Amino acid sequence: MKPSPELNPSRRQLLLALAGGAALSACGGGTEPVAEAATSHPLGIGAGGTGIVKRSFLSAAVTAVAPISVGGVQLVTAGAQLSDGDGQRLRVNEIEPGMTARVQAGQIMTVAGRNLALVQSLVVDTQLRGMPTWLDAQTAIILGQRVKVPASAWGINGIGAGGTGRSLRIWGQLDLARAQVVASRVALALPGDSDMLRGLLTGIDRATGLVQVGSLQARAADPALLPVGLEPGAVVRLVLGAVDADGHPALLALREDAVRPPEGAQIELEGRVTQFSSAQRFALDGVPVDASQAVIEGLADLMAGSEVEVSGRMSGGVLVAREVVAQAAEPVEINGRIDALDLVRQTLSVGGVLLHWSAATRFESSSAKDLRLGRKLAGLARWVPGQTLLEASRLRVEK
Repeated sequence: MKPSPELNPSRRQLLLALAGGAALSACGGGTEPVAEAATSHPLGIGAGGTGIVKRSFLSAAVTAVAPISVGGVQLVTAGAQLSDGDGQRLRVNEIEPGMTARVQAGQIMTVAGRNLALVQSLVVDTQLRGMPTWLDAQTAIILGQRVKVPASAWGINGIGAGGTGRSLRIWGQLDLARAQVVASRVALALPGDSDMLRGLLTGIDRATGLVQVGSLQARAADPALLPVGLEPGAVVRLVLGAVDADGHPALLALREDAVRPPEGAQIELEGRVTQFSSAQRFALDGVPVDASQAVIEGLADLMAGSEVEVSGRMSGGVLVAREVVAQAAEPVEINGRIDALDLVRQTLSVGGVLLHWSAATRFESSSAKDLRLGRKLAGLARWVPGQTLLEASRLRVEK
């Protein structure tokens, strides 16, 4: 039987892969079956448009398994390379909802109402692995990094302030605007897991071997572990070992780990706004976005720290967006002692976080007159587009 003339080679290959996957599943093979029900796509990808993009790149959380779905696209993984961030091979059944994935795939096509792609490689990696110190049921400190565990996170939930007493694996989004990780999945660490974190490099001293991410400092015994050209401001991935006599964990591995979508590929990117110039020009997890010609849903919510999904194509190192969907950024929780105070400009700092208060700020059981250096402050604040500090909405000063 000859193939249908309206199907191009890429579409025929995908349909053959789907048929092969279904056959393997029926006889007990290792490929996951393709569900009959259509999967919705938040960005509405179709097969139309000008020209054919023969490859795609997805960076988002896994939202379903059997079949695996990332960014609203069902993935055909037969023959694909599946691995974790340490380069260890994975089986399909080891991939769970909430894990964050980077996917290299072929053309995204719509077949029977479903968006499908044939995977070349898929990597799922944690944002953090380590022992938590719980501040409350939804907030922990791991390796000096603040971790927010929303109710929507998969895996372990209802941990409580007492915690589990065990090291954890955290998948999620790096929220640079708030210097925190927002978890999408939480699980117990596996035997043999090394501590690791992905974050913004804030310091590197090649003479002493010290590198810093947030409040964590790690030391490399071998200078060769510090990649040439790596500078503060880069998104990096560290693997850590035992703590030395000076209190610094050993740096076992270090690499740049920014999202690098391939040039010319069709892109589905999900993350947090890390830089914001305007609704037309911003960066998502470090990837520059040009949204000047895009359809934007949630325009009023698009700002630093917003959770955003972008569909488009890479051109000249910039993601030229076709569609943008933004969700309002969660308020930032303030809790600590005032370490800087300017009564004239009505600004202060708590733990290095700068914020501004105004007549619209509601003070609970206190007032602006109670603000003093060293006093404990708690409350909520939000990022405002175009500003470099937070706007306080609610504050309480301990007298």
